[in-house]
Amino acid sequence: MQKNKLTNVCLSLCVLLFILCNRATAQVKFVRHINAELSKSEKEALIILPGFGDSKKSRKKQIDFFKEKGYDVYIPSYKNKKTVEECVQKFAAFYTREEMTQYKKVHVFSYIIGSWTINKFINEYGKGNISTIVYNRSPIQERAPYIAFTYLKRMSRIKFGPILEDFLNTKYSPIVNDSINLGIIIEAKATKIMRLYKKKTIKMGPLNWQVDSLYQKTDDYFFTWLNHEQMYSRFDIVGDEVLNFIRLGKFSSIAKKENYDWDPFVSYKKEGLK
Repeated sequence: MQKNKLTNVCLSLCVLLFILCNRATAQVKFVRHINAELSKSEKEALIILPGFGDSKKSRKKQIDFFKEKGYDVYIPSYKNKKTVEECVQKFAAFYTREEMTQYKKVHVFSYIIGSWTINKFINEYGKGNISTIVYNRSPIQERAPYIAFTYLKRMSRIKFGPILEDFLNTKYSPIVNDSINLGIIIEAKATKIMRLYKKKTIKMGPLNWQVDSLYQKTDDYFFTWLNHEQMYSRFDIVGDEVLNFIRLGKFSSIAKKENYDWDPFVSYKKEGLK
């Protein structure tokens, strides 16, 4: 009993330290990189919708990788601390303000809450000139809001606000429009925080790695060994796959179509990966 209490205290302290170190990342400024030599009607745009792991540092890495790839790049500050629906409305305001409908095509690379947001936006307003969505999804990380809300309620509320609870109560709305190219990148590793809460995560039920379990029709998908934190920085691993899907409507021939045969809660370093 005493050991369990000590373990819980240690876990809470670890997560508190993580939250305090990253508190400034809760709302990050809008950034973009635009080719001013061409009009919007001559160009295509890439919108990146970060999730709860958003930070100034990760946005710089995203811009640095995608800025010279032939697209105007936008990373809007669309997240709201209250509800997912308000995220949708902030994104809609951004889309209007930046005159995104003037582009030939718009492509979207969305992290988890960004995926909830872009789908609701399209289902409410229509797809317009959005032609591609590459989703970042994770059977493990999508349990993180429940873990945070249930076991770290006060600390998670400090960092994220009431949107965490609203996200838990917001059902994923799949895109049903077949004219949009839809791709999914599936994370096959747990983050440090989710490894700490492995038992509680597993207690929620068996992890389902079938693509159908993500409730999103897709034209292509692949599994990556990256965890959710790395998805914000390791574009040397996934960046070209995102671009390949945008340009061709499919991932490369070397993209892994089957999940890794390993324990997803074991550190990727112990698997010999770097």
